[in-house]
Amino acid sequence: MTLRPRMVVFCLLAFLAGIVVAWYLARPGVPAAAPALPRVGADFTLLDARGQAVRWSAISQRLQLVFFGFTHCPEACPTTLANASRALEDLGASAADVGLVLISVDPGRDTPEAMGAYVARFGPRVTGYTGSASDIAAAAAAFHVYYETLPPMEDGSYMVNHAATLFLVGAGDEILEILPYGVGSADIAAAVGRHL
Repeated sequence: MTLRPRMVVFCLLAFLAGIVVAWYLARPGVPAAAPALPRVGADFTLLDARGQAVRWSAISQRLQLVFFGFTHCPEACPTTLANASRALEDLGASAADVGLVLISVDPGRDTPEAMGAYVARFGPRVTGYTGSASDIAAAAAAFHVYYETLPPMEDGSYMVNHAATLFLVGAGDEILEILPYGVGSADIAAAVGRHL
């Protein structure tokens, strides 16, 4: 197969253009385009501690730490909430408007009253939300959070497997950072501080 002279010239020019563009973008001092931040996928409605229906869009207009968990959680939930609450306290007045939100993944046990009593243990800045199974599923889907209710144990109690990441969400619903389970209060404070 032979290439026509015009085709050879076209290919050579396309190759050279690619080199010029790559060189231009790689030059020092030329900022790379920032990748788009992931966002909360959709609006949803949950119940607050008074049993009032609240839309995410009504509470998401500020910087917030968001965690999915449940009141019967033995370790991940209380540890994460305690560390996040401590981080906000350590930041002091600079983080006075930053919220800390717990969204239940256990609609069977986490009534609004139970959520209110549970989050109160972690300080006045923590707000708990619950809802029906479908409402919680919608909230989890908006954050791409996995959870699964396990079969009951012999005593009738049960556990809920769930993602234990902590989301730092901006006022425009952008997910600024995703902090892994086990992160300490100093690291949480540093993450929040980067976005104040």
